[in-house]
Amino acid sequence: MKLPEDFKILFKNYNFEMLDTEKHKDLIIKTVLAYGNWEHIEKLFTFYSFNEIKDVFLKDFYGAKELPIPTIYLWGSVFLDEKEYWKYRNMRSKMNLVEKWKQTRKIQK
Repeated sequence: MKLPEDFKILFKNYNFEMLDTEKHKDLIIKTVLAYGNWEHIEKLFTFYSFNEIKDVFLKDFYGAKELPIPTIYLWGSVFLDEKEYWKYRNMRSKMNLVEKWKQTRKIQK
């Protein structure tokens, strides 16, 4: 399936015509969650199910943390249970800048 033309602005560094909605699913979902506007988000949920989007978010949350922190805060409130969400927010609020930087640069286990 082909992405809508208005997604092209989100993928300037990629050959938009070559993006495949299944093969590049993680890239597409993370990019739209992080940089898309409301219309992009709505269309994303027509391409992928809630659970598919949630799975990609959680894989990033528990893994490399490539998503920007504001994006994690926003979508964490949707995809994480309330206890886990606030645990993460509280943990980040107690970190110094170096610890916060390191968290985004390594895979969490």
